[in-house]
Amino acid sequence: MVEPRMKLIWDTVVTQIEGDGIVKQLVLKNTKNDKISKLELAGVFVAIGSELNSVQWRGLLPLDEEGYIITNELMETKIPGIFAAGDSATAAISAERFLSF
Repeated sequence: MVEPRMKLIWDTVVTQIEGDGIVKQLVLKNTKNDKISKLELAGVFVAIGSELNSVQWRGLLPLDEEGYIITNELMETKIPGIFAAGDSATAAISAERFLSF
């Protein structure tokens, strides 16, 4: 079931994010017919996809049943000084704080 406030736009890629310091609209390109369109909005979340790649950590770090590294809200694992970058910004800040003590 799709969230009723969401709008799905199929066969389309974002070619540009427009705005002056604040996101105003996206420039979209249909991958089937090359038609360009614009979508006005107030924000955008960018994701590059997520193929779980934690096999190399099995046996070294605690993983959940799906294979994700278990962390707290600061991206710290149970091993002091080891951070998981599921949220790379939070992990970077946590690592910096750890190293500055």
